[in-house]
Amino acid sequence: MDKAELRSFSEPDEVREFPKGRVELLKIGGGVVGRAIFEPVWRWSESVRPILNTQSCDAPHFQY
Repeated sequence: MDKAELRSFSEPDEVREFPKGRVELLKIGGGVVGRAIFEPVWRWSESVRPILNTQSCDAPHFQY
């Protein structure tokens, strides 16, 4: 039987920073869970699009 995993965003595996925000990532249970933190007036088109050079986010995700 697999053991339960306990993780906390106080110690993320990876942090991706960009203008007016950041994403903290935890690797758990064979997958990745992320927490996005945005400053007021954050816009994907202004903060992330110039970095990725795509029209929209290509990452598969859902929000909770």
